[in-house]
Amino acid sequence: MAQGERAAYLAVGSFAGSIQRGANRRSDPPMRNRSRVALLSLLLPGTLAALRGLAVAEIAATPPAPATAPAWPPNFSRNVQGTGLPGIDGGHVFLWNRPQGFDPVSTLRVDRHVPEGSGEATHTYKAIWALGSSGPNNAGYEWTITGELHNRALASTGAQNVAVNGTIFKEANGLGPVGPSWAGNFNCVDTTDEPDPVASCIGAEVDVSAHAPTTDRNRQRVGLQISTGGVPGAHTGYGILMGNLAGSVTDRGFSFQGEGTYGIGIDAAAARFTGPAILLGSGQSIGLDGDREGAFSRSLGFDGRDLVYGLGGGPVFRVSDTGQVEAASVREALPRPPQSSDAPCSPGEHAWDAAYEYRCVAPNRWKRAALNDW
Repeated sequence: MAQGERAAYLAVGSFAGSIQRGANRRSDPPMRNRSRVALLSLLLPGTLAALRGLAVAEIAATPPAPATAPAWPPNFSRNVQGTGLPGIDGGHVFLWNRPQGFDPVSTLRVDRHVPEGSGEATHTYKAIWALGSSGPNNAGYEWTITGELHNRALASTGAQNVAVNGTIFKEANGLGPVGPSWAGNFNCVDTTDEPDPVASCIGAEVDVSAHAPTTDRNRQRVGLQISTGGVPGAHTGYGILMGNLAGSVTDRGFSFQGEGTYGIGIDAAAARFTGPAILLGSGQSIGLDGDREGAFSRSLGFDGRDLVYGLGGGPVFRVSDTGQVEAASVREALPRPPQSSDAPCSPGEHAWDAAYEYRCVAPNRWKRAALNDW
């Protein structure tokens, strides 16, 4: 083997050896080492082609060239885009893993373990950072990270297959309370300063669709499922918590929209509550005839003193905690007069017909007064 070819082979061998040594330090199982060797095998063909070119060039040379530093494999750079970090510059990486038998080892694994007391407050540090950008005239859909899984497992297997999973373990540190933990965090930060934007800025979108007009009587197509608890007796503060910053305004906390139909808006029938299913504070109400713009004229709520039904001009019906009723007017649509003075009744009931007004003054005891023209 020519000297230049031998040096290049040594470079590849050194690169492979560094991968193997790193695996040995972490005591990885043999199956996990296969994925690293598979990545190396993707890089070797281009490297070997370069080696053949070196060998041909060296045959014609009379004196041997001075030994030079081993070259990195194609597309590998010691300084990617001027960052000072090694990596792949201007190339593509594709990891393909389809072994003959089942492979329990991750195709790609990235570990980041930070030392005690490292990092700066309010700074974010990443194990994986994917950065993309688009220009004003880009019509394509740019998706920086995509998780796609083609699930064909039978429901009878009990398998639970997930395209993207984020899990965080909030673990005791032996020193004090552990800080906030998020399994997933999504932000859409609008820096355009556009008044009344015409395009969305969505923090997270969840889509569920079917490719055929089928029914779902078992209600298995779910847009968002939130499960809380963990073990019996474990308490969870909120299933869904919405909040906004001081001084900010959220036009709609929760909104149903679309061109389709909904069977039921909010279904609490199957739940067990120790308190009310819907809790309103003093001064809050429910609008009863709203439109898409949020306008309404009729409301039902509690004003801090009474249960109030009102129109835009003010309350028209009140019920106090003692049962006192105030109404703009009362109309009894049906007469229902008692058949005799001892007809069944409870004190306070009243009735009428064209000749008399009837009042129940004691259990099963009616009195009446004649009605006269004037």
